[in-house]
Amino acid sequence: MHCPFRFCFMNCPYFKNQYSNLRCCQPMRILTVTPKELKDKKPYIQSDLKIPVFQGIANKNVQEYINNSIESDVMEFKREMEEAAKEYGDKAAKSKEKFIPYVITSTYKLTYNKNNIISILMIYCEYVKGSDNYIKVSYNFNTSTGKSLMLQDLFIPGSDYKSLINKEIRNELIKNPQKYYPKTSADFKGVADDQPFYLENGHVSVFYGFHEIAPTEEKIPIFKLPLSSFGNVVKPMFR
Repeated sequence: MHCPFRFCFMNCPYFKNQYSNLRCCQPMRILTVTPKELKDKKPYIQSDLKIPVFQGIANKNVQEYINNSIESDVMEFKREMEEAAKEYGDKAAKSKEKFIPYVITSTYKLTYNKNNIISILMIYCEYVKGSDNYIKVSYNFNTSTGKSLMLQDLFIPGSDYKSLINKEIRNELIKNPQKYYPKTSADFKGVADDQPFYLENGHVSVFYGFHEIAPTEEKIPIFKLPLSSFGNVVKPMFR
């Protein structure tokens, strides 16, 4: 007979007396993420990439899908940057311009891991033509199904979640206009259906790319919104 409890209190005398005939549950799976490192140095570009690899997801097909999805994106980034570096390097060689090799890196942070939901934030850094840039990419997965989550999946179906999020972002734009382009608050059209975001410490962080709503010197604008501020329209599993 299998133990009917989520945890087995084997040191408890009551448990031993009452359920000594039960076979203890198997240990709960622990999700881990470790880096797969890719280091490469070519005449035009140097790479130092860290790719997250998940272990401990119960459904191995889902685990493979998540790992492959992220790795394929990292490899596509590497391929595109290598092509761009070679093209620029070849042109510089023909025109006898000074060429500074590209340098690309990637790092990651697991920001959320609860209730079979994970959020992972990837940071791609580029040193190109003597200047630094970076790109943020987020992944939000249901580890039971492999489904990629969108903002709407955090909220009760039928709720006007966009209006609630837009209100919070617009308030921030109005409160700190110096961080953004002129008239950004007036021209703000709201979050998109596929708006990038990640979960972290009871918040949903919505972010934008370079030049979308702010100058480059302000980096990538992030709006860290407490899920508690949205009340009961947030699904219970995220509260």
